[in-house]
Amino acid sequence: MASEPQQDHVEDPGLDDEAPQTMNEPAEPMEALRQELEEAVAAKQRAMADFSNFQRRASENESRARSQGIAEVARTLVPVLDQFEMALGQASSEANIESLIEGITLVKDGFLQALERNGVHPISPEVDDEFDPMRHEAMMKQPVEGVAPGHVSMVVQSGWELGSVVLRPAKVALAPSAEESGSAEHS
Repeated sequence: MASEPQQDHVEDPGLDDEAPQTMNEPAEPMEALRQELEEAVAAKQRAMADFSNFQRRASENESRARSQGIAEVARTLVPVLDQFEMALGQASSEANIESLIEGITLVKDGFLQALERNGVHPISPEVDDEFDPMRHEAMMKQPVEGVAPGHVSMVVQSGWELGSVVLRPAKVALAPSAEESGSAEHS
């Protein structure tokens, strides 16, 4: 019996090493996943808090900027109001048409200066300017000798713009084409 190998009692060295690892492996990855989850949740909460703070600050900044803008416009208009008060405070016996016109002109000039300081500029097309539908509003057709068809033939009312934003388009009359002029004369 000495010739029989003893394979029944030979232990595989790899089995002993794997068994303890198999027992510990589930605990380590689960703990790592829990830690990653906690870190992800904490990061999400920080990001949400940061975003909430950003929104609050942006809203406060917008409100502050709006208030400062209004205050700046008001500062430029207060002197115009002072001019109105001075004009109205003149003794009526001393007032004549010329002094009233002069006073109104001063108030108008002050108001225009206040608008200019705040970036508001008039849109004042000239007769025979090309019609610009982004800055002009056609009110009627008005033939004028020497004005090309579709061009400004008369300015009804100036417009206003703030930078590239049209606050009110200039109201204009357009020179009609030859066909439009001819049909209007035959009507």
